[in-house]
Amino acid sequence: MGIQREVRIDFLRGITLLLIFIGHAEFTFSATFQHARGFADASELFVLLAGMSSALAYYRLKAGLLLSRPWRRAWRIYLVHLLLFLIMAALAAWLAIALPSTEAAKDMAGFLAEPGIRGLQAILLAYMPGNLDILPMYVILMLSAPFVFIIYDFSPALLAGISVAMWLVAGLGHINLTNLALETGHWFFDPLSWQVIFIIGIVLGIRIKSGLDPLPYHRAVFALAVAFAIIAIPINLVVFLGWITPPFPGFYKELVSKTNAGPLRIADAVAILYLAWNIEVVKRAASWSLLRLVSMIGRHSLPVFSVGIFLSALVSIYMDLNPRASIMTQLAILVAGCAIHLALGWALEKQRLRNSPARVQISEANAA
Repeated sequence: MGIQREVRIDFLRGITLLLIFIGHAEFTFSATFQHARGFADASELFVLLAGMSSALAYYRLKAGLLLSRPWRRAWRIYLVHLLLFLIMAALAAWLAIALPSTEAAKDMAGFLAEPGIRGLQAILLAYMPGNLDILPMYVILMLSAPFVFIIYDFSPALLAGISVAMWLVAGLGHINLTNLALETGHWFFDPLSWQVIFIIGIVLGIRIKSGLDPLPYHRAVFALAVAFAIIAIPINLVVFLGWITPPFPGFYKELVSKTNAGPLRIADAVAILYLAWNIEVVKRAASWSLLRLVSMIGRHSLPVFSVGIFLSALVSIYMDLNPRASIMTQLAILVAGCAIHLALGWALEKQRLRNSPARVQISEANAA
């Protein structure tokens, strides 16, 4: 059962990676598509699943403070972030000469004007334009993971109390880290707020590792999750489209804040994950050979995500230059982008299997 659940995590994470690409690519329908899924989007689900995967990979019951593996992962994410930053900076430098009016060139204009000081700020995670502020959040979350495990072993209730208190203080007080690349001056994904989503995922992952169902089926809970997830779609969509104005717009904005992980976003993400975990077709789909490629990209999320960010930047540049591109052209680009994601996941999985012959034998023995 544990193996099936791990495959299901990979499958769901693969879906979120494709959804993130669609949202970042800035097609004419991207923003509406983002808000047509309710208060939460793929980001919250991905962080939940990342927490579950982290617990499965690094948590050891009552093992004490184990820093090595989670911090190595954090270091790798940090290095990938810097590499991605350099690639995007090089792209922006070319655009500044060839196509200076594009938004991608403008996003990096500050860096190109002062590459020395801005480069140092980027190394310190204080300068992150565009979509380059996502991986740094994971660096912070992975650095915190060993301490989360320690507190959980001492008292799950204490962990919940600390996490919720930090989320409340950061959200209500708008306490955030500095990002000099954005007009707001702070991180778009506040790790002090988003840690609560990551920790929910960690707790669910620990339940799996303990042989428990992380999200056990209960008829009333399932019905409540269905109702919430369905109602969230039209409410969020009509507000986004400007068809209605909520009675307390400032309060509503806090409830759905993406920067501070608003409570409606968290509740919606948990509801969607609960449904996905308990709907029979999703359980089966994770093991279908036709959808195995989706699980593969979820299993190799860091390189696939990074390539997806670059691809979405290229698509955004195209859309910036061709704002009236036909829907058929956009859909063709979308299919091509998703195909590249899947092909990359397949190649990375083939490489993993070639480098792990012992694991292949174990997998075959389990399948038999």
